[in-house]
Parts: sequence; C-alpha cells; structure tokens
Amino acid sequence: MENKRQIFFKDANNHEMNEALRIIRTNLHFLNEKESGRTVLVTSTVPKEGKSVIASNYAMSIAITGKKVLLIDCDIRRPRAHESFGVSFNKGLESVLSGECKVEDVILKNVEKNLDILPTRNVAHNVTELFLGDKMKALLEELKEEYNTVVLDTPPLIIVSDAAILSKYCDGVVYIVAYDQVAKRELEFGKTMLNNAKANIYGFVVNKVDKNGLSYGNYGYYNNNYSYYKDYYTEEGEALAREYKPQKGFKGFIEKLKRDYKRQLSGDQKGKRW
Repeated sequence: MENKRQIFFKDANNHEMNEALRIIRTNLHFLNEKESGRTVLVTSTVPKEGKSVIASNYAMSIAITGKKVLLIDCDIRRPRAHESFGVSFNKGLESVLSGECKVEDVILKNVEKNLDILPTRNVAHNVTELFLGDKMKALLEELKEEYNTVVLDTPPLIIVSDAAILSKYCDGVVYIVAYDQVAKRELEFGKTMLNNAKANIYGFVVNKVDKNGLSYGNYGYYNNNYSYYKDYYTEEGEALAREYKPQKGFKGFIEKLKRDYKRQLSGDQKGKRW
C-alpha cells in the first residue's frame, strides 16, 4: 500500500487497494464480532509508515457497510486524520480533554456517509498527560455507546508512549509496518511497549509493498495477491490473458517454472534490515 492520504474507496478503479482493505476489515471483524462499541487502535513503529492512511480507509471500509463509525485523531503532536477527508475545524480532541468544550460540539458529523471524525489540533506540550488521566477513558466509554466502531489513529510508538497508554482502553491494536523501512530492533521495541501495556495486538499490516508483485521475501505471498487480483478481475488482466500464448514442450515447462516462481514466497533475505 502506498503512503498517500487518500480514501481508496472513492477510486472505483483501484481494485487491488480496495480489496486489500476489505481483507483487513474482514479479518478484524472475525477477531471481534461486537455489533457496537468496538474500539480499534492503529499505530506504527516510526513515522511515515502509512498508519493514518490505513486508519482512515479502515474506518471508511466499515462505514460503507452501513455501520456507524467514529475516527479519532489521537496524534495531537502531528494531526493528520482530517487531511484524508479534506475537512477543516476550529477545535478538537485537545479542547475536549482540557475541558474547554464538550465532545458533541467538536465531532464532525457525516464527513462521509456513516462516518464521523473527532479531529485534533496540534499541541506541543504535556500531551501524554492528557491521555494518562481518566478523561480519555471516560470519553471512549461515552462514545462507544453511539458507534459500531471507534478507530483511534495514534502516534508512532518509537516517538511517544501515547499509543501504548491508549491501547489499555481499546479492544485491540492494528500495528502498521512499512515494508523494508523498520529495523528489527525498532519493531521489537514497539512491540515490547504494547506488551508492557498488556495490549491486545490484533495483528500486523505490512504496508508499502510493491503491488506489481516483483519484490520477494517474507511478504511475497501477500504481495502477489495484487497481481492475482489484477489477472482475475480487471479488463487489463483479461486482455493480457487473451494475448498470452503458452510455449509448448521444454520451453513451456521452463516458462511455467519461472512464472510460478515469481508468484511464490522466495528470495534471499541477506542484507535486509529485518
């Protein structure tokens, strides 16, 4: 998945990305089948792994099924969730936690059908203290009564401890990992933080994988799901299939081996960072 602040479900031609997001939605549904009050936290290890993109699109993927969803931007130091939807606001989560206003006065209603956003403005100091008190926990308990799913977009774990703190109030954590971008020690550090908080880690989403299916390694199988989807569903894939004329005999056998090899998990991981 590419790190672009966009809602992929608005692009009807982006079949591969939409289907990948549906798979995430389905897997998370099986992990937690609550019909209301689900709380899902999305985080990453380091900045620019695409966590805000995944959080926004995951929220949108639920909203299009008719379920009521709230996306909360908890990255108060570097708020981004609202950018995916092109909305503006004056006050947000920071004002609610500091007691300046009520939450119903700052929630942006129906930004998309069935999707509300609780945005936030940048606050540079004493942010963690806002989450440590009882206000955030009480706020989430209140909001869970109104929504099927509440999605929390949180800061990277290696930057601040906010995500670990907030994970204690949530049903589960979705951990975004950008392919070949995070060192093993960094990933282990982030996971240790969540484990220390006794967070329920739903799983890891590998992001920024080449959707052409040309990179190999530990994620080659998932990577090549994109090319399978393209071959099966799109007109371009059908056209290529019609034009393709397999070789016969020994040449055909070698060609098939190469094609199958390209679609399988393979490759030398020496030199990779993790």
